[in-house]
Amino acid sequence: MRSLRARLSVAFVVIAVLTTALNTTFVTVTSRTMFRQYVEQRPDQAANIPSVGTRPAGPSQQTAEPERHGRFGSRERLFQSRIREAIWGGTLVAAGVGVLVALWLARRIARPVTDLTRAARAIAAGNDAPTVPVSGRDEVADLGRAFNRMAVQLAQDAEQRRQLFAGITHELRTPLAVIQGQLEGMLDRVIEPTPDRIAGLHGQTLLLRRLITDLRDLSLAQAGQLRLHPETVDVAELVSEAVEAFAPSFHDRGISVELAAPKTLSVTADPDRLRQIVQNLVDNALRYTPRGGTVRITLRWENDGVRLAVADTGQGIGAGDLPHIFEHFYRTDQSRTRSSGGMGLGLAIVKSLVEAHHGRVTVESTPGAGSTFTVVLPMRLQEGA
Repeated sequence: MRSLRARLSVAFVVIAVLTTALNTTFVTVTSRTMFRQYVEQRPDQAANIPSVGTRPAGPSQQTAEPERHGRFGSRERLFQSRIREAIWGGTLVAAGVGVLVALWLARRIARPVTDLTRAARAIAAGNDAPTVPVSGRDEVADLGRAFNRMAVQLAQDAEQRRQLFAGITHELRTPLAVIQGQLEGMLDRVIEPTPDRIAGLHGQTLLLRRLITDLRDLSLAQAGQLRLHPETVDVAELVSEAVEAFAPSFHDRGISVELAAPKTLSVTADPDRLRQIVQNLVDNALRYTPRGGTVRITLRWENDGVRLAVADTGQGIGAGDLPHIFEHFYRTDQSRTRSSGGMGLGLAIVKSLVEAHHGRVTVESTPGAGSTFTVVLPMRLQEGA
């Protein structure tokens, strides 16, 4: 029985029936016993009953009989008192049993609500979100399961925030430390401000700017406040340009690239954000593909949208890393440096930008055999989305 209302209704009906049955049974049995004892203790009543053919009593006897039946004697009053006591006693016993059963049922039904209230207060006080015990299949049990899912999600969000702050701190500290050390050395005339060193400092400032820009775009996209400027874009041409831009990097690392795309394939999207999606996916494949490997890029129509797949022959992604691959600052290999493993924001930005275009991004990977990232975008995007 799933409905809480049905359970309460049945419980109250059972209590009412039980109370009435107990009261009726107790009063009936007691009354029958008392009346039998009363009858058995009045053998003289048979003598007062006239038999058939007996002459009617005289006037004096007729007058005395109503007087004797018009009032109760001590036995009648005792019988009446015992019946009254039996009725009240049965009612009190039945009411007591009914109250105990009702309290037990109320406690059993209200316990999950009490647990939920206690857990909600713990969350409101800033403590870790606790889970509550759940049993049954009614509405309260469904509420408990939903609360537990919320508690798990809150714990995951809190852990992601801690990782995000730790990642931001780490990513900002390193270039700032390089800039500070170089500038202090130049001020102390320990390091000569050569054009190469100045160019290195400029590169560090560009890295900081890119990091801040990525974080800003990521936060706006996840908050649903990233402004897109959709227009008709030839995705095939855009992907070809991105691959051509990465051609020197592919050549230097000895990685071959294969592109399978139609001559033209137009969709309505933000060209800058779409280019950012393609570049991040290609850059990710380039970073994790070893020398002699291959990166395959496939572009084609799919239903009412466009499907872009970027596959590599790299080391692949473990099953434990797949659920976290689109999180901020997450690297499957924590030993990788910023130059070899990136800042851990590229895929998170891809996911946010794809979802901002009302698309979806998925990943399939086999350890040791490579990974395939697939982006599916709708053919049209509403203006001002």
